[in-house]
This record gives sequence, C-alpha cells and structure tokens, in this order.
Amino acid sequence: MIIRDIQGFANLALDRIVPEFSKLKVPNSGFYLNLGAGNKHIPGCRELDLPEWNAEKDIIPYDDETVVIVHAYHFLEHLANPIFVLSEIERVLKPGGVANIGVPYYSSQCAYQDLNHKTFWCEETWRNLFSNPYYGDREWKLKVGFNAIFGIAERNLMLFTQLIKR
Repeated sequence: MIIRDIQGFANLALDRIVPEFSKLKVPNSGFYLNLGAGNKHIPGCRELDLPEWNAEKDIIPYDDETVVIVHAYHFLEHLANPIFVLSEIERVLKPGGVANIGVPYYSSQCAYQDLNHKTFWCEETWRNLFSNPYYGDREWKLKVGFNAIFGIAERNLMLFTQLIKR
C-alpha cells in the first residue's frame, strides 16, 4: 500500500482519523487576521504586530465576532501572558471561526534557542487552560479541533493547534 497523505499515514500507522480541515464549516463572511505577522505575510490577511499593536496590553482592534480565521505562528511563545491575547482571539472570532496556532514544542531545541521565548507549550496546554479555574473564572468558548506535533527533526518540533469557537 502506498501512503499518499497524512490521513493515510495516520489511519495505517496509528489507527487514528485526522480531522480534515477542508470539511470545517467556517463562517463565509468576515475577514482573516494574522497576529504577530513579523515576516510571515499571508495573502488576504490583515496583520497585527509591533510597533502598532502590542499583544501584551492592547486589545485586538476589531469588533466582537468579526473575524473568520486567526493565524498565529511563532507568536504566542513570545508573550508573558498569552491568556490575554487568547481571550481576545476568542472575542473577535465568529462562532465557527478558527484560530490556527503554531508554537515550538516544549521539549524541542526550537523552544529554547530564542531567548525571547517566555512560555512553553505541549499538547496538554490547551486542556489545562480551558478546564482549570486557576486561569480565571470564565468558561472558554474555544475548543481544540486539531492538535498535533510535527517536525522534520526532533530539534525543531512544533505544536500545531486549530481552535474552534463554539
């Protein structure tokens, strides 16, 4: 049998179903947002980054439930308080909207090679955040739709997560 995609690999090797992004029903009106864009420009996305926007203290300057997709790659690990910006992502996302997030995996060299990294992430980070009251007395409207660890080598493992707003 020839394996041609991630789904085929996951089915054969792990007996797992990988969620298909193409079948995700995201709202069809609104706009896309790229947070902490840096040099990562995504066509069709509005961008927010320093110096105009400081994720540590500034709200996302858009109305509630106006954003369809948020991209945040190599961004959250640079924040001392990522919970603040995650609550802002939840606020601006439309119901059914998604946040695509990529952060270095906690045990990889990638997580520690940048002295500006302030937080570390693993696959259980989301469960802990969304289910524990010590992160604030609130009920999150975000749920994990996809959560995987990827890397070409162990030194550059990344945690890729897709959060969906209920």
